[in-house]
Amino acid sequence: MPQYKVIISGTVQGVGFRPFIYRAAKKNNIHGYIRNSCNSVELLLEGKEDEISNFLDTVRNNSPPLSRITNIDIKPGKEKTYSDFFILKSEKQGNPDSIMPPDVAMCDACRDEVFDSSNRRHLYPFTVCTDCGPRFTMIESLPYDRENTTMSKFKICEDCRHEYFDPMDRRFHAEPVCCPDCGPHYELYRGRENTFSKNPIKDAAALLDNGKIVAVKGIGGTHLVAGTTGDDAILRMRRVLRRPMKPFAIMALNIVEAKRIAFISEKEEQLLSSMERPIVIVLKKDKISTNISPGLGNIGIMLPHSGLHHLLFHYSNEPAFVMTSANIPGEPMSIDNEDILSLGADFSLIHNRTIKNRCDDSVVKVLNNNAAFIRRSRGFVPSPVEVREAKRTVLSLGAELDVTACILKKDRAFLTQYIGNTTKPRTLEYLESAVGNLMELTGVDKVDAIAVDMHPSFNTSALGTELSGKFKVPLIKCQHHFAHAASLLAESGHEKMVCIAADGVGYGNDGTAWGGEIIVAGESFERAGHLLPQLMPGGDLAARYPARMAAGVLSGKYKPDELSRIFKPYFEKNELDIILKQIERGFNSPLTSSAGRILDAIAALLGVCTGRTYEGEPAMKLEAFAMKGKDIVDMPITIKKNDGKYVFDTTGIIETVYQARDEYSYPDIAASSQAALARGLCEMAIKAARDKKIGVIGFSGGVAYNNAIISTAGNIAEEEGFEFVVHTKVPCGDGGISLGQAMMGAFGNDK
Repeated sequence: MPQYKVIISGTVQGVGFRPFIYRAAKKNNIHGYIRNSCNSVELLLEGKEDEISNFLDTVRNNSPPLSRITNIDIKPGKEKTYSDFFILKSEKQGNPDSIMPPDVAMCDACRDEVFDSSNRRHLYPFTVCTDCGPRFTMIESLPYDRENTTMSKFKICEDCRHEYFDPMDRRFHAEPVCCPDCGPHYELYRGRENTFSKNPIKDAAALLDNGKIVAVKGIGGTHLVAGTTGDDAILRMRRVLRRPMKPFAIMALNIVEAKRIAFISEKEEQLLSSMERPIVIVLKKDKISTNISPGLGNIGIMLPHSGLHHLLFHYSNEPAFVMTSANIPGEPMSIDNEDILSLGADFSLIHNRTIKNRCDDSVVKVLNNNAAFIRRSRGFVPSPVEVREAKRTVLSLGAELDVTACILKKDRAFLTQYIGNTTKPRTLEYLESAVGNLMELTGVDKVDAIAVDMHPSFNTSALGTELSGKFKVPLIKCQHHFAHAASLLAESGHEKMVCIAADGVGYGNDGTAWGGEIIVAGESFERAGHLLPQLMPGGDLAARYPARMAAGVLSGKYKPDELSRIFKPYFEKNELDIILKQIERGFNSPLTSSAGRILDAIAALLGVCTGRTYEGEPAMKLEAFAMKGKDIVDMPITIKKNDGKYVFDTTGIIETVYQARDEYSYPDIAASSQAALARGLCEMAIKAARDKKIGVIGFSGGVAYNNAIISTAGNIAEEEGFEFVVHTKVPCGDGGISLGQAMMGAFGNDK
């Protein structure tokens, strides 16, 4: 009988792959074995040639829904003969090119069991099978076997053991398999005191119905939860979390309830109902408290993705819950029980299974009918992004806010889960831990280079310096907007493009603050255009109080006494005097080409937002405000060439915003100014693309989340015959920048 040794790489562990192989082998009379080997699977096949061929066709075409095969390596076998087909014990050694699957939502079969009163898992929140549940958040080391997960402390009972070892059962080798007799369980605490509730989930639901805040430990992290039918708990939650205005996400009972709260397109419904269950940003209706996403036209909604969520709704009268990550601003989400009990919630619903890898909710927004990541985390990590093959293995560490790290290995880029604000020591520690874990899961024990942002004071850059010394490899410093462009270039598969890289701020090659850039991207990177640098009176204070930015821009058009009159309503007299002196003397008033700061200035002049309490607030509120208006105000677009670069003077837009307030409605001014900014950026990109004979224009950076700006720029580019591309695989903002850094580090195009 012919014999073959087969190595299958891809997402092939933790997805029901071994029972699938077992059943296919038995059906085709194949003898041999399968076993996990590091993070691939290894097969020995013995049988007739036609039966082996049929078996391999089945593997290629009908593998389990959560699996993804990237390579099948087949060689002649030289091992002993087997009398049947077996599943053997896993090996540590083996091909390190396979992929661990992410956590996915509870499947319908498991949910049905939870609500089947005759089933032994009736009302048990940790019910899972090979098609659903946690993977990434519970794995401690490879290979993916129960003893290498946080389930190892729970001794499996005989009933679960029977399912686990039965190849015909859907829980065959489902590592998290458990039941009420042998698995984790929940307890309800009031403050730090155990309530010894007989049904903690039911009691927690009753508390939510009565206006209480409950900290709920889930599969990969903890949420603070409140009902949506009353405002008291929501407002108290804002005080607890110190988030006076930042929008909260909600979890709706089902898609019917979600549609009562928001306008949901077919594409958005598909995302909400997908096995990844991300938070989807959708246009809200007036049937939800304004305190959930104050000042915004949209709201983030997700559907239940674990047994716990289904049970909370089962016991509750609420159609939806406010459900936001349980952390103070900038710090990691709580996962340890002691930390959870210290959050300040009225009650805490916690369980006794360790969360190895915290994983925040993923957040997506549909832009031009494409799903764009705002945060790529639960449901997607650690699945890689496929890129062109690199000869170097590179570790990159992102920027400062919304940080992810990335390991580039051959033709795959593995991004960490969302990390957050690395100005906070605990978040920086979280980044280090996540990097170590990702290296373990990808089989990377050394790298050839470390890539970081070129900003001299970022903690990620300091960490990169430390790691480059540890690994004795080069440290590559990447310009922020070049990395944005490199990220879009990598995920789109293009060899070159002209990229509009527009955001709040990034450290420029000249040491100034960039943020509205036209980047020619390919084998090397070039700044081909930018917004006119404008004064930021007070430096970072101009980002926190956007009327300062408006004053800085208008200082090029108005004298100090006129500026004093214009901005008298925005500031106390003493503060305004200081601002005017800063402008006049150029003291503590750095220049910036930031597109985000221009949007902030518009928001301030229209009274939409005069004080930023969270990142991007003025621009986000401006986008919502502009949805009520039309692009009917004539805005000047002045583009000149200076030192070989195109420069768009945004002063005219801000001046027109100020002057048009007596003639046009504020929403019309908002809509028109956004469109003008988009047109100016796109016109510069088109000029640069024609100069360089490039047919692709892209848009990256935080401003790319603005649907009106993206639509305007995209329509103009396509009308002029260019292909227009945006992000679909990693975030447009700084959460995707680590991919660009890794590519720059691998291909040496960081200059």
